[in-house]
Amino acid sequence: MFNKLSILIFVIFGFWWFLKPPELSSLTIKPVQTTNPPNPIFKDRIKLPTQMLCPHWAQMAIDVGWGEADLSKLDDIIYRESRCFTIVFNPQDPNGGSYGLTQINGYFCKPSKWYPNGYLQALGVLKNCNELFYPRTNLLSARLLWLYSERTQGNGWAPWRK
Repeated sequence: MFNKLSILIFVIFGFWWFLKPPELSSLTIKPVQTTNPPNPIFKDRIKLPTQMLCPHWAQMAIDVGWGEADLSKLDDIIYRESRCFTIVFNPQDPNGGSYGLTQINGYFCKPSKWYPNGYLQALGVLKNCNELFYPRTNLLSARLLWLYSERTQGNGWAPWRK
């Protein structure tokens, strides 16, 4: 019925028909209302303060509840207290020494009159003081101490006064 030449002509014409550019006069332009959703890749990007000394902890700090406005001061504290290292312990601080990035005092993770298992244990943040060597736990604990200090003393940074 069809020979090879007619099939070849049909295939070539068919491709040409579909690939040829449309006539401009036949196009109708319709306005389209679109809303561009935010790009999920850049959704959680933060703007780091300039001259940070420990910028690699900034995103984790945001993830556990610190605000971008607090990053500069938090960075200063992390650098001053631990030089950005996680496994830092100062046994000379009173009440059981200080632990980790922000040098949280052992007072907050040791049993006391008010918290028989420890304040941070009562909040469910950790089970023992050694967990303050984990950066996420340390930054979360520091945030909770900041919030407590802000509420009770009007200065969240009070636990880190020089």
